[in-house]
Amino acid sequence: MKTRIHAIAGAIGLLMILTFWSSTVLSELFGSYETIAAVKGWILKGMFILIPAMAIVGGSGMSLGSGRTEKLVTAKQKRMPIIAANGLLILLPMAFILEAKAAAGTFDTMFYILQGIELIAGATNLTLMGLNMRDGIRLTGRKGQTTTVKVVGREMVADDTLAVKLAKPAGFTFKPGQAIRLTIPAEATHGAGEARILSIASAPHEAEITVITRLRDNSAFKQALKVMPEGTELQIAGPLGSFTKDGDQERPSVFLAGGIGITPFLSMIRDADHSGRLDNTTLFYSNRSPAGSAMLEELQKLASAHTGFQLVATMSDAKEGSDWKGATGWIDQEMLRKHLTDLTSPVYYCVGPGTFVAAMTELLTSAGVKKDNIRLEQFSGY
Repeated sequence: MKTRIHAIAGAIGLLMILTFWSSTVLSELFGSYETIAAVKGWILKGMFILIPAMAIVGGSGMSLGSGRTEKLVTAKQKRMPIIAANGLLILLPMAFILEAKAAAGTFDTMFYILQGIELIAGATNLTLMGLNMRDGIRLTGRKGQTTTVKVVGREMVADDTLAVKLAKPAGFTFKPGQAIRLTIPAEATHGAGEARILSIASAPHEAEITVITRLRDNSAFKQALKVMPEGTELQIAGPLGSFTKDGDQERPSVFLAGGIGITPFLSMIRDADHSGRLDNTTLFYSNRSPAGSAMLEELQKLASAHTGFQLVATMSDAKEGSDWKGATGWIDQEMLRKHLTDLTSPVYYCVGPGTFVAAMTELLTSAGVKKDNIRLEQFSGY
């Protein structure tokens, strides 16, 4: 819903600025002074729609982009302050000044200087907002090339957690940590047309593409995945995203996974295990309970087999007297310092729900970790 609101508000803002800009140019080139004055009055009134729309775009964009470090998200975040500054410091004041001068019939040199400034600022915002809309569409994967694949397996891998295996299309390649947009075809019995972006849990060398999702909500998409039989045809687009591991093998890597945020790390860890590079890596894996910890047994086996891979699985709701013998509670500085010799030298990769990503970001920055050494990916609703 938040993504849809962001897109609708952005489209309204873009169309209104385009209308303001084009009507100004046309009235100046072909209209009378009366037409110009009417256009200026209409633009000023339109600001009462444009400003709330842009406020919604900015607020929803900040919320959606929080905890995400993809290049496209970063690019959008860098453009937004420029768009906001142009709007508040140039376009809004110009709308009031030019409307007042046009209403008074004062079409002097100053009017046209200010008009030129307004047109330049408007063209700048149109360009930047167009680029943001383009990048937003790319992030959703909606305009990417789609391929039909078949479900070749389904398995419950934890409480309310489903793994779905898909036949890998010929020539499909991806980097560990990337995602796909998975769509249920329009003719399907359940969840027709529903789509989600899901991280790939399998490694590139594996014969299938595996995605893992929680089933804790009643979305049509998830309920369809839950009941669909093997052989069901789905559509995928991708790969998407840039949450991938740095190529520097000498630096220690620390993975911080909250719940289903383990999925991109599974791809990275399986790939490193396959290529013999699973060293200098520590995974902190936070869950409520062992029963809800997807692929925990596989990770424990990998940690036992590789001295260079350290797994710290911690349970926030482990009850006293339970069979769990590992760490308990939330990931904090004390837990990090217990298992890491130096908190500032590794590259940190953090994936999970928004609250988890925000908490880990605060934890790392307060421990003196530089922002350049933190990679973030926020999951919502999975």
